[in-house]
Amino acid sequence: MTDQTRRATRLIRVQQLLQQHGAMSVSDLAAHLNYSRRTVQRDLSALQSELGVPLVNVGRRWRIMEGSQHPLSPVHLTLQESRVIFLAMQAYANATDERDGDGISALEKLGDTLPLPLQAEVKRTVAVMRARPDATIYNAMLRFVTRAWAESARLHIWYRSASSDHVEETYLDPYLLRPGADGGSIYVVGWSSRHDMPRVFKIDRIANAELTSEHFEPRNLEEIVERLGRSWGGVVFGDEQFDVTLDFTPQAAVRVRETTWHVTQQLEDLPGGGVRVRFVLPSLLEFVPWVLGWGAGVKVVGPGALRDQIAATLSEAASNYAGASAG
Repeated sequence: MTDQTRRATRLIRVQQLLQQHGAMSVSDLAAHLNYSRRTVQRDLSALQSELGVPLVNVGRRWRIMEGSQHPLSPVHLTLQESRVIFLAMQAYANATDERDGDGISALEKLGDTLPLPLQAEVKRTVAVMRARPDATIYNAMLRFVTRAWAESARLHIWYRSASSDHVEETYLDPYLLRPGADGGSIYVVGWSSRHDMPRVFKIDRIANAELTSEHFEPRNLEEIVERLGRSWGGVVFGDEQFDVTLDFTPQAAVRVRETTWHVTQQLEDLPGGGVRVRFVLPSLLEFVPWVLGWGAGVKVVGPGALRDQIAATLSEAASNYAGASAG
């Protein structure tokens, strides 16, 4: 390593330490870097005068000015941009229930680019993620599929269906990776040779996969993205049209009005403070659990098949508590 490279590496490390620890003395920095105090003092001066890093010296401790951009960071984010990244990181962390080494590494690297208060929150999140159960097999499959997707390489996969343990075999051209509606599942979308059409496969259900020597060009990718965008959770293909009408109670209506749930959403106020919501959906597969989640706060007006399915499910659930005492 040349002296110039060594110096550049050391300057980056000085900034990273200040970002991570908030404020440090020259002696603290020297101990972390294993360099002399004189070298660290020269580095601090270079960061200020040559590279424009906004350093502040308070009580013999150095820190980076809060809210400023850091010239040596790989990404330069404003406070409000940092907030977007931080919330996305939290959403990812909350959606996963197993340890993901790639996710932890990504959060640690992104966390170093955020303002100090957000860095502390990211560290707490990373600590929680490290304590989760291992998911070695699932993560290995996810990484394998990700590689094929990035390289436009055809996969040979063995897949378990949701309704049985039967394993199906197909060649898959992976076009997209998508999170599920619950945020905790990841799906690969692509062209399936077995079905001769685009299909969606849940990563958890891929029993085995092999990388082939063939590569592909995506077919009708824009159309596929558009079709997925019309589904409730963004990962289900559907060729039908369901005109859905739901009536929400006044108590539930407050929450319903706060969010745009779907691109086709239409709201109509009901007497007494309730709200009627209409959707046009190509599939009800992901939609049914969402409706059930509202409990007594919603009534399905139509279509009849959806109303009957919700009624039957709630009736069966209620039967589980028949005869149960309050105590």
